[in-house]
Amino acid sequence: MRSWLLLAGLGLLGCSSTTTYVKSDSALGRVVVYRNGIAYFERTAHVTDTLRLSVPADKVDDFLKSLTVVDAKTGEQPPVSYPTALPAGDKGDSGFIDMQIRLMEPGPHDLKLSYVTDSPSWKPSYRVVVGDDGKVALQAWAVVDNASGEDWQKVKLGVGSSSALSFRYDLRTVRLVQRETLRTDDLFALAPPIGSATHGGDRGGQPVFAELSDDKLAALDPGDRDEAPSMATARGASSMPSPTVQAPSGGGKAGRMAPVKEDKHARQQYGAAQAMPDSEVDRLARSLTASKKAVVIEGYAGSSDGDKTAASLARANRLRGELVRRGVAPEQVLAVGNGAQSGRGAGVRVVEAQAQAAQPPAVKAEKPAAAPDAEPIGTSHFESTRPMDVPRGTSAMVSILSTGTKGEIVYLYDAETARGNAAFPFRSVRIENPTDSTLESGPVTVFGNGKFIGEGLCEPIPARAAGFVPFALDRQVVVEHEGGERDAIGRIITVQRGVFSTEVQHTRSTKLTLTSRLRERAIVYVRHSVPAGYKLTKAPKQLERMGAAYLFRVEVEPGGKAEVAIEEATPVWKSVDIRAPGDLELVKAYVSSAAADGPLKSAVEDLLKVHREMADLEQLIRSTREQMGEYRARIDELHAQVVTLRLAKAGPALMSTLEKKLGEMNDRVSRSTLDLVGLEERLMVSRIRFQDGVSELSLQGGKG
Repeated sequence: MRSWLLLAGLGLLGCSSTTTYVKSDSALGRVVVYRNGIAYFERTAHVTDTLRLSVPADKVDDFLKSLTVVDAKTGEQPPVSYPTALPAGDKGDSGFIDMQIRLMEPGPHDLKLSYVTDSPSWKPSYRVVVGDDGKVALQAWAVVDNASGEDWQKVKLGVGSSSALSFRYDLRTVRLVQRETLRTDDLFALAPPIGSATHGGDRGGQPVFAELSDDKLAALDPGDRDEAPSMATARGASSMPSPTVQAPSGGGKAGRMAPVKEDKHARQQYGAAQAMPDSEVDRLARSLTASKKAVVIEGYAGSSDGDKTAASLARANRLRGELVRRGVAPEQVLAVGNGAQSGRGAGVRVVEAQAQAAQPPAVKAEKPAAAPDAEPIGTSHFESTRPMDVPRGTSAMVSILSTGTKGEIVYLYDAETARGNAAFPFRSVRIENPTDSTLESGPVTVFGNGKFIGEGLCEPIPARAAGFVPFALDRQVVVEHEGGERDAIGRIITVQRGVFSTEVQHTRSTKLTLTSRLRERAIVYVRHSVPAGYKLTKAPKQLERMGAAYLFRVEVEPGGKAEVAIEEATPVWKSVDIRAPGDLELVKAYVSSAAADGPLKSAVEDLLKVHREMADLEQLIRSTREQMGEYRARIDELHAQVVTLRLAKAGPALMSTLEKKLGEMNDRVSRSTLDLVGLEERLMVSRIRFQDGVSELSLQGGKG
């Protein structure tokens, strides 16, 4: 006796009129449809000699890749044979391949077959009925399409999903290995390679102003110079904005604080090398001063440097200090430490700054990735407990879950995703998945008190986890948003001529004010994503995770307000110039904290005292100039009155009074002029003291 089995081809519904179904005593017992476009089939067959199978030609590879045949009694796995190619001239009207499973021992046997092949994905659909006691009724349905071309009669039907990968692989085609033919001929002449032209550099055409190696930088060592900074630099220091620097990600060792130690071997090489003439630096300084172009000084570390980021930053700051000393505005020059790069030795390169180089070193906030890519896939499996019928060419809506679970009506504030809202949170239902399977993403219809109250779309909810389904935007809770940024020095790496190479803690702050118009207490979950590279430093205590984002639980009283403060920080490498007002405030804050101590703190405090003296003197000079302006205006008025009275031949008493007042005003202007000269002299001395202190400032705080 031979049994015949015709395996169903899986075309789209209504796409084929060919009848393909099982024509044997074998029976289809179980079908499990998955979300990744495949289905698992189980069949049983009673065989005495050979089991013949007809497999659709386009499904042969899937069939050979996944077929298992087991003897239910012995557990043996008989071999499967099939033709290598279709007979010549036979294209096959049905496109089927005949296969044979020949038993190893004759006699009746019960075989169990299983295989995986293409199938339309099933679709989930959910119902949530909200109760009044923190409970909800959860129902889940699976929509399954039978596009197999055969009737599913009395089969156990299941649906599932997993993170399992599925692919096509050619197992049917005969695979020949191409082998190389060897010869004994020797080549007496070799053709040269074809020449080619060079193309753009590594900065995409960005102008390069200068490149200095380590031997040329040796002549620019600030410790070898005795002259004081130019007065042009000193006078312009009070209006300098903050120059910033950021090292490349992963380039530094942020875990320790240490000055850059000079390599003795490299220093010996400096003495034997040719130093860069001052005229080159002068020409570069004059060019930058005239063009007002912003440039970036890129520092590069050598193989012998310990802390590559700090060493490269020190080289860049060394040249930057020389350019500032020669009159280049500090805000025009940005120092960057690039660490060590393959194919480039220690030194610096000066290039034109791009527009984005002037931006603060903070990591830009980006919206999180799309939810389907960020959410876990998990594993789910639901199966009918009783056999059921699904005729071919039809679809079935199968109940896979009906149970009670914990749930409540809340608000979800989502200002980040594409369908979110920045002003109002969404009315949502928060439900817990009571099963050990993932609830797949699908539409959710929400009912409450015998009526429809909304519908939404849920993301995959992992087993035993909670999920949110926004279903309405009722505008009963209003959210006001404020944001800000600030910097604080975390540690100092090096100090050279008043320029601090620091690790700065850059903090982004978000303040949300939630106002409720409801008569009952509102529970609001605030969704917030922390950008890459940042760490959450301040947030509400009650929090959960939703994919890559945080969820903060906030309770708002009836008709009341609630404030939510969120802060996130990241360390950035930054060059801080004590002569710039904005950077001076950072240094003040750092010196006043407990983190700063020792000689450096004392030296900086002395500089801050001199800076306060300069600020007081500048204020006195402005006040004196304003006072002198008022005196001169009064003198002009008195002079005009005297001229008028003389023409009118007024009495001598009145003339004497006016002339006396005019003389007093002239005396006041003279005294104010002398005071102004004295104040300007004191300011000049203070500026020189300040610049001297800046040039002598080092990490150890030593002078001279």
